[in-house]
Amino acid sequence: MIAILAPFISLSQFYVEPFAGYQKDMNNYKSSFFNSGVQAVFKMRKYELLLQLQKNFPGSWNAVDSAFTLNTSLPLYAPAQKNISISFFSVAFGNRFRIVGKDTGACLVVKLYTGLMFQKISVKYEYDKNDYTVLNPDQSQNADGIFVSAGLEYMWQFKKSRFFADLNFSTPPWENLRYPSSYNLMAPLSFNIGYSFMISKK
Repeated sequence: MIAILAPFISLSQFYVEPFAGYQKDMNNYKSSFFNSGVQAVFKMRKYELLLQLQKNFPGSWNAVDSAFTLNTSLPLYAPAQKNISISFFSVAFGNRFRIVGKDTGACLVVKLYTGLMFQKISVKYEYDKNDYTVLNPDQSQNADGIFVSAGLEYMWQFKKSRFFADLNFSTPPWENLRYPSSYNLMAPLSFNIGYSFMISKK
């Protein structure tokens, strides 16, 4: 990591950028989340290299499955309330290319990322587990793998800092779920705002 970043550190401006935003899961349309993160930025003219850490606050939604019983004195089936919660953590390298604007004032940029995403899916059921059974229930799972993302960003540039807002789409991690499930891995569409602090200027 140090060897890769050393040329950028010595030849570029260095920024730290905390950010936060709102995400909509495009693979599970009932779920939405809040997320936050921070990235280190090495700027050289119209190009910037980014190292990003990001985490979302777990979001959940409710659903209903059917539970069945062999007890003839009870109804054959009953509703089983289900809660599904998804959270993720990611680390990624990014590229920021300015397409409109100059080094001062407003500008429009394109961002591309690739990295590793770690997702945790938690499933909880509420029903009479003594008399009823859910056939093929959803299960809690973990998944991790490579992901890519792309987006547009609008940035306001000041003398020693910058403010930005972006719209970004990410793929889910490239891994299959271990068990057949009613949910999918998260593919977040996110809107973020953040502030960029200049740490050093070469």
